[in-house]
Amino acid sequence: MKYTNNYFKTTAILLFALNENAQSVSKPIACQKKQKVLLWKNMNERVLKTIQKTKLPYFISDETNQIGNTFGQKISFAIQKVIYKGFDNVIVIGNDCIELQSKYLLEASNKLKTNDVIFGPDFNGGAYLIGVSKSSFDIEKFAAISWQTCTVFNELKELYCNHNTAFLPGLNDCNSTPDFKKVIHRLSYSNPFRHLIFSLLQDKFFIHHCETTFVSYEKYFFNFNKGSPFSVQILV
Repeated sequence: MKYTNNYFKTTAILLFALNENAQSVSKPIACQKKQKVLLWKNMNERVLKTIQKTKLPYFISDETNQIGNTFGQKISFAIQKVIYKGFDNVIVIGNDCIELQSKYLLEASNKLKTNDVIFGPDFNGGAYLIGVSKSSFDIEKFAAISWQTCTVFNELKELYCNHNTAFLPGLNDCNSTPDFKKVIHRLSYSNPFRHLIFSLLQDKFFIHHCETTFVSYEKYFFNFNKGSPFSVQILV
């Protein structure tokens, strides 16, 4: 448990994420084992600093203290544990959204004063942030969401369709090499984290670029042999 002098605030942040060793196995983004671990170590450190800037109380749920067999059970029990500690609202985030800033966490905390739930959608059908009030949280229904699929966001909206709901801007979650490549190009060139991620993933970026080039060329060559070379748009 981690908290500051603001412990008695009614909203707490829950960081629901694996540690760097477990995450490097779950999401093996980089090429080398050392790079994989270092990547997620830095992702965890980054999100932790983002949380701490808010001065809100926070808790960490990882593979060492999670309860349940499925992802849905684990995240639901983690939220319930925070509620049992006396908090009225819980803001849940992961470690895979580079674009997440403390201002979004504070905005979520503020919106939960007048709303039952708040969602921060990602661009893959999921959510990089979920804020729920104690009064609106149903542990069984929440656990039954099709977690880690592209339908999560729509299912959450359906579950809470009769509640006061607020939304944050859409951001990118990083679950694959293309996701990381897309996001680091949105960061300023002077951002040190941009250079760190690029240095850890440059081999993976190169491999992905070559694979994309080959697939694009293969599509062109296939259509050329069918007699329609000029109907294909080269993607690289």
